[in-house]
Amino acid sequence: MGESSRRVRRGAGLVGGPRARERAPAVSEFAAYDVAAASWDQGPGRLYGATADALLEVAPVPVAGARVLDLGAGTGIAGRAALGRGAASVVATDRAAEMLRQGVGRIGVQADANRLPFADGSFDLVVAAFVINHLDDPVRGLGECRRVATAIVASSFDRSWDHPAKTVVDEVMAQVGFVAPDWYAAVQVTNDQVKDPVELGRLAEEAGYTQVTVNRIEVPTGITDPAAMVEWRWGMAHLAPFVAGLDAETRERMRVRSEEAAVGLPPVVVPMLALSAS
Repeated sequence: MGESSRRVRRGAGLVGGPRARERAPAVSEFAAYDVAAASWDQGPGRLYGATADALLEVAPVPVAGARVLDLGAGTGIAGRAALGRGAASVVATDRAAEMLRQGVGRIGVQADANRLPFADGSFDLVVAAFVINHLDDPVRGLGECRRVATAIVASSFDRSWDHPAKTVVDEVMAQVGFVAPDWYAAVQVTNDQVKDPVELGRLAEEAGYTQVTVNRIEVPTGITDPAAMVEWRWGMAHLAPFVAGLDAETRERMRVRSEEAAVGLPPVVVPMLALSAS
């Protein structure tokens, strides 16, 4: 997300010498999310909480009384929002088991979005908050959603989405050896088609939905100060394993540097695409 091409390398190697490589061994995408789980709600969760509320506003069926599947739930932020709106029940699924364990009070099922372990029509609404951008085959994943529920509300980042904190923090961390992992670089390429509203709607129609609407919504996240921006970026799965591998002294030094670099940056406002379909 905005990394300099000089710093995003294909491959798992890290700049900064052998000590940096020892600190941050390559991990898979879902293992990275497991590492990020403990601090997710306090960091990235602020952004995803705000966007979940905005997403549910455009659900194609009433959330109150609905049986909801929180697809790719992470720690269950969208599911909590649905329960707050009166959902009858929420089942959360994710491939990262530690993320689900952090979701206290919800039913968690470790599952692949392309092969959901539920019978046809098990739910009234699928909530897929920033999930389809992680799928190699969005049409297949959307088709599974349509099989298990009559309606879906799903979000993706608009193609215009960027914020200088993303580049600034990653570049500061590159000073001690951070390089974005392969899976993260790949996601930026494979999810490009779901960043366009017309293309996103077309994918939903190809999956079998007939009533399809895509709205572009500007979502203020409440992330306005340097400390919150660093918590957001450090908590993201592409960076969290690297941060976790730093010794305490280095971590604190880099936190100060990152916050200093984020001084004066604008508040984080997310341009979100919201797919509402049935």
